[in-house]
Amino acid sequence: MLTDKILVGMRAQGLSVSRQGEHLKEVEDSLIELGLEEHDQVKVFFEKYKLGAVLSKQLTELMDLCSPTRQIFRTTEFARDIYELPDGYICLTSGEGEGFILYSLLDRKVYDLSVTQFKDLADGKCEATWNSFFELIEWYLE
Repeated sequence: MLTDKILVGMRAQGLSVSRQGEHLKEVEDSLIELGLEEHDQVKVFFEKYKLGAVLSKQLTELMDLCSPTRQIFRTTEFARDIYELPDGYICLTSGEGEGFILYSLLDRKVYDLSVTQFKDLADGKCEATWNSFFELIEWYLE
């Protein structure tokens, strides 16, 4: 279930961030392809909202799962191919400036790292920036 802080923040964004029913199959397929289908916070959020339409005061822009394109999937593949992002992490930002916000399939936490830290990430030497996907979204909506 979404937190009150997220519900209030997303309501303030207006209808443009609400995901329409016809896109739920695309969300479901994307969650499965990325290995996120069992990650409740990610699933609940993306079934209801389009992250790419959210206006934020933060300096970074979080990408959407499948709207307008499959940005998260493409960027994750890019980071794995070019920067050797370890398996088990999903990119939530584009990597501009050679840094990424990453969701961990392993511990369900969120990391804000530069590409030079990916080796340390693989070795378990990095601390999470946010303890959950919802914490990240709440920060993004501040």
